[in-house]
Amino acid sequence: MIEDIILLVFCFILAVGGLALFAWEIATHRFTTIDGLWLALISLTVSAVFGGNIAWSIYKGELRRILHPGGEKQEAKSGK
Repeated sequence: MIEDIILLVFCFILAVGGLALFAWEIATHRFTTIDGLWLALISLTVSAVFGGNIAWSIYKGELRRILHPGGEKQEAKSGK
């Protein structure tokens, strides 16, 4: 369970970091050069990959299971 938490935190940091780098590229107008364009595309790709991992965890209910570990026992008792 601790591994899942560490993985999601790591993915969140990389996803937000990639978006922050892209915003910095836009704010400083460095994306108009070839190097800046590649850096922007790579940072958006990194954000999409690691943000997709977080989105998949939310979609499959893994995040809810991590945040509320007793929820599965309550659902099993109620018959859901």
